[in-house]
Amino acid sequence: MDGFAMSENEIEKYLLIEVIGHGAFGTVYRACDRALNAIKAVKILNANNPSMIMSQLEEAQILHKCKHKNIVTVNEANVYEKDSSPYIVIDMEYLPDGSLEKAIDNNSLSINCSIQVVIDVLFALEHAHFNGVLHRDIKPGNILLDGKKGKLSDFGLATILGNKSSGSSNGYITHLPLEFFKDKKTTELTDIFAMGMTLFRAINYIEKWDNLIDSFPNYIELVQTGKLASTIDYADFIPLKLKRIVNKAISSDPNFRYKTASEFRNALEKLKPNIDWRKTSATSFSGIKSMEEFQLELICSKHKFDVVVKRNSRRLNKDCRSFTTEDEANKYFYEYVKDSLFL
Repeated sequence: MDGFAMSENEIEKYLLIEVIGHGAFGTVYRACDRALNAIKAVKILNANNPSMIMSQLEEAQILHKCKHKNIVTVNEANVYEKDSSPYIVIDMEYLPDGSLEKAIDNNSLSINCSIQVVIDVLFALEHAHFNGVLHRDIKPGNILLDGKKGKLSDFGLATILGNKSSGSSNGYITHLPLEFFKDKKTTELTDIFAMGMTLFRAINYIEKWDNLIDSFPNYIELVQTGKLASTIDYADFIPLKLKRIVNKAISSDPNFRYKTASEFRNALEKLKPNIDWRKTSATSFSGIKSMEEFQLELICSKHKFDVVVKRNSRRLNKDCRSFTTEDEANKYFYEYVKDSLFL
């Protein structure tokens, strides 16, 4: 539905402050609950069709069913009238730190922080699956941050296992596995694949995902044949042990994929972080290890290419290198991150 104009920025007790997202079937606002003087996230859906009201309330019912510390909390759901038209209003907790998608675009999370956010959401997904719920729309935009913790949101396409056997064409197509295009069915493995694609995007700092996808003239074919991730490929700083975990989650053969969210989570939890690197630009990383701060920078001058490593702002001369070609410098630069990210 279209958002309310700011001249009509209220509905019942809610003062609608700004649009913060668009869900599968409605618009999400940052709003002030004037009764409690509290900021909320409010999702508003058009309810002009009375026969659809109960199905539109299903998202709130599923969120209530799946209460979990890593799932966005739903406070209440009501049907209100505005200008003689009925609207469903779903009142949820407001998380001001935004989405994982925003964090990826801003390079604001370290690689290990992104992994931890996905671990958090895998706890949520494990809980949802245990309660017989498929999410069916997992992507960075539907993972919200509470500090550096992740919470799964937007259950607008979710369904109860057994109630609906077929998938929805409204799902995020680039996060759908190969088997979906053969039988049009969604299962727990569909959610696991989507979570794997989410992690793939996060650790590789793939910003402006839709623009990247649109740059492939045959992206639909790449998705439907399970070749999208391999075509994009991993950044040069991603270690092999992390690639193996993600590749298993996004395997085009569901028989080789993690069978449960907990199995995927356990694989990630076995990684032993060393220097917690964050990409700060195309030629620099910052890192933290215990109480020590690291900086890694590639400096290009007229006749040489320097890779400078600093610990607590002091040069680590034993690790600094100079090269005569950019390719050699890039190789050392990325391998330094790759080799020191995990123990």
